[in-house]
Amino acid sequence: MPGRHECAIFTSREHEAVESCHSYKNCEKNPGHKNFISVQDFKDNYLPRLQSDYQREKFRSKIDRTVRLRVDCTSRARPDDDDMAEYRGTSKMRVGTGCVWGVQKPDYDKPCVCPKCGGNVARKQWRFSVWTAKHVVYNTEEAKKTKIDFFYDDDSCKSDGRMKSLLGVKVTGSEPDRDWCWMDCVTCDEDLGERIEKFDSSFVLYDKLTYQDLSQLGLLPSGGEDCHPVLIVSHPHGQPKKITVGVQTSKKITVGVVTHQDRENHRLDYNTPTCPGSSGAAVFRSYRSGRVWSLLLVHSGSFGKTSTENNHKLSVFQRLSRKLTGHKTDQEQINFGYV
Repeated sequence: MPGRHECAIFTSREHEAVESCHSYKNCEKNPGHKNFISVQDFKDNYLPRLQSDYQREKFRSKIDRTVRLRVDCTSRARPDDDDMAEYRGTSKMRVGTGCVWGVQKPDYDKPCVCPKCGGNVARKQWRFSVWTAKHVVYNTEEAKKTKIDFFYDDDSCKSDGRMKSLLGVKVTGSEPDRDWCWMDCVTCDEDLGERIEKFDSSFVLYDKLTYQDLSQLGLLPSGGEDCHPVLIVSHPHGQPKKITVGVQTSKKITVGVVTHQDRENHRLDYNTPTCPGSSGAAVFRSYRSGRVWSLLLVHSGSFGKTSTENNHKLSVFQRLSRKLTGHKTDQEQINFGYV
């Protein structure tokens, strides 16, 4: 994989909170995180600008289904050229982001495979998938050691019980060339199950027909027909989720079968601000005037940490696009995922 992954790496779960705060405050890629919008700020000051209840609910679903992933295991099965190869066999924690989809209707009075039940019969249980990057969760061994945190929107979520957590069950599919992974999950927590069941119907993973006109948010950079804003919801440095907006910087992308020999044509580059902890986040690309559709895409990584390093990676088209849109992040970062 070119560039560098954007998992946040911490010593252990015992020290995760302190290390996460320190990493966020001392971030070199986006000092001060001035382009990162908190969930509450977004819901209070941006969502009300959308014209219809449908648009607001559909966008709120994009936010709510974003989850934080805390992985306590690095499998020895990872290959030598893997981004996490140096951590194989250790319990060093890495933190990334994922997106919930494919929520099924609840099963009743069946054996539950979640770690809490251990095969005992549960009154109700819900099955669903978490979509993330393969370098975040590599296989089932790692999935079973992955804590999935729902609704971690602000610091008070932990203490007041709004944040819900559970462990993954198994990896049910992956596409290494796209850096994609699907992790199967089960919950018999009725409050959590009912919440995720409600928002699943408002999300379409790849929807070119049902657009959302987000131009009224006041977040999208101007740049005419060739400007394609890219929005990401993620957990930078393992902190509460944030919303960031940038623009597509690659000239074009080809949707289809990805191979190692032709990965460049299937990579979407964007300058939407991201940080360690953003790996695995769903990427939403806006079509022209602000109509958003969901790409089959997760955030994979970043090219370098400084403007000097990133400028060496920019094509003539990318530099011109930046100049025309006038949209810049703190360090002219170029981040990427595979379509």
